[in-house]
Amino acid sequence: MSIVKMKKAAVIGLDTEKEHLMEALMDLGAIQITARSEERDDGPFPAQDGEDAAAENRLAQLEQKLNETALALETLQKFNTAKEPLFFTRRVLKKQDFAGLWEQRQQTYQEVDRILAFNDRRHKLQEQINKKQTDLLALRPWALYDLPLTVTETTHTSINLGVVPSAADIEAMKKRIYDGRQAVVLKEVNRDKDLIYLVCVTMKEGEETEAVLNILKQHGYTPVPFMGFAGTASENLQRIAAEIAEDEKACAQVEAEIRALCSLKETIEGIYDRLTVERDREKAKQKLLHTKRTFMLEGWVPEPAVKAAEKELSAHGCCFAFRDPEEGEAVPVLTENPAMVYPFEAITEMYALPDYRGVDPTRYFAIFYAMFFGIMLSDAGYGIVIAAACFIVLRKFALEGMTYRMIKMFFYCGLSTVFWGALFGGWFGDFFQVAAKVIFHKEITIPALWFNPIEDPTRLLIWSLIFGVIHLFLGMGIRAAMLIKRGQWKDAVFDVFSWYLVIGGAAMWLAGGSISQAIVKPGMYLAIAGAVILLLTGGRNNKGFGKITGGLSALYNITSYISDILSYSRLLALGLATGVIASVVNTMGSLKGGGPLGILILLVVFVIGHTFNLAINALGAFVHSSRLQYIEFFGKFYEDGGDAFAPLQKNTKYVRVIDDADGGKKW
Repeated sequence: MSIVKMKKAAVIGLDTEKEHLMEALMDLGAIQITARSEERDDGPFPAQDGEDAAAENRLAQLEQKLNETALALETLQKFNTAKEPLFFTRRVLKKQDFAGLWEQRQQTYQEVDRILAFNDRRHKLQEQINKKQTDLLALRPWALYDLPLTVTETTHTSINLGVVPSAADIEAMKKRIYDGRQAVVLKEVNRDKDLIYLVCVTMKEGEETEAVLNILKQHGYTPVPFMGFAGTASENLQRIAAEIAEDEKACAQVEAEIRALCSLKETIEGIYDRLTVERDREKAKQKLLHTKRTFMLEGWVPEPAVKAAEKELSAHGCCFAFRDPEEGEAVPVLTENPAMVYPFEAITEMYALPDYRGVDPTRYFAIFYAMFFGIMLSDAGYGIVIAAACFIVLRKFALEGMTYRMIKMFFYCGLSTVFWGALFGGWFGDFFQVAAKVIFHKEITIPALWFNPIEDPTRLLIWSLIFGVIHLFLGMGIRAAMLIKRGQWKDAVFDVFSWYLVIGGAAMWLAGGSISQAIVKPGMYLAIAGAVILLLTGGRNNKGFGKITGGLSALYNITSYISDILSYSRLLALGLATGVIASVVNTMGSLKGGGPLGILILLVVFVIGHTFNLAINALGAFVHSSRLQYIEFFGKFYEDGGDAFAPLQKNTKYVRVIDDADGGKKW
């Protein structure tokens, strides 16, 4: 089974059982409740505006509490000094303990309010500190200006403070200002790489001040008013620095108070998850149709869960019915694959979920993905490191979801790398041969179980293309099966099977001579037969001259298939890159020769060089293995666009709630 079949459920029940039923369905986690009809006012379930308003108010309150709790947790996380694990895992909590947290929620809300009050106080202090630091930056260049900043004039003079760009010609500026004027003073107070800080004193009489300022503006002058500062710049600098020190001390005290509350983190996390559950249940209830005494819900249930759903619905006195999806109906997608294949669902989900009526490709490409990854990384030593690291993580951490699948997938890819690395003779490149020569002065060989790609790259290229053709043929075969299932057998024959003849025949015709001359001529006939079928049928759905051009266009697609097949040459390219870099690293480490120093250098270069080589080429293997699936394989048949099955369940972030019995899956 891959894409799980869905059933549409319609349920009618008594309003007195609604809360208990929603709780039971959330524990079951097997039904995705769909939104109620927009035309409900005309149906047998009239709108209950008062109840709707109350429900919206409850939801708004839950959302507010959820946001406050999230902010409190974010605040605690900033100041939490406890060591964080390498991988985050939800802690296990029994159902009765989870309920106990909810009963004590008012006390936890008070603690949340305390944390938020401290956080608000900290933010205000930080804002004050930032503002005062800005004032310091503005005042520091004026430290040598000895007049009070509030003094902008005297009885007969105007005092103007301002700046000009550092590139301004001060001497030329002074010459223009002093030309014909005696009662003017222009003084440079300070300068830095960007600005020159000036004070200009002019007489108030006449238009002297305005004329001088106009000259200054022509040189890029910008006035600098100081509002709210009493005393000189130096005095203000001292005062502000002292105030910042006091504010920082107060801020440190507030942070210490927050740090002391970090012990409440787990309790608040539990309340956050419980609020999330309550919020989700309230949202689900708003999707129901209801009267004064009854309610109705519709939703999707996986076929394997129908019996479990029937049991819960019957236990709460509901009337219900299940049906198959109708044509054109949007159906959520749930995939189910064997344990060995399940981790590779991560690759599918990173691309897009399949359409409900399409095909889940995971079970088909899983082995190819692991194989391509192993060929590209192509070193058994690296494979052992990856597999061992993933095995330790899986044993030490209770991983879930995408993280679990990715780590488990890399574990399988590591095993594949060990297999292909052994076939190619790569064990950290040729490290053991080099180490034996440097340390023990002996020549050893570790032969490849198949062949060494560095010595025979053409052979790996040929096999890469062969693997690519098999991969593409599988994708084309899935497409043909989909067409036949939908009754489009002609399309399967003319648009898919004909390409088997063209590609397979061309391979036998052009390259079969290296195997046996007996398959060359049959290959030619097969390729010609496939090409003729494409020419005659490629435009079958067109009219008139389009039938001919359609056939030519279909045959022209051979360029696309050639491009797809050549894409698999990246197996050779990345495989060689890993081996060559590994050999270069080993050679560099051995340049010093033997002796204690030479051995030390060899080991240091080994660790640093192979760590880099493993990291960069493992990333390349991951990316390019994914690309071969997404572009070449999926392009032959994949129909995406499915929406994930989202059942009503306890979607907790920090705790994993289990029943006292075993907490296992109930359906």
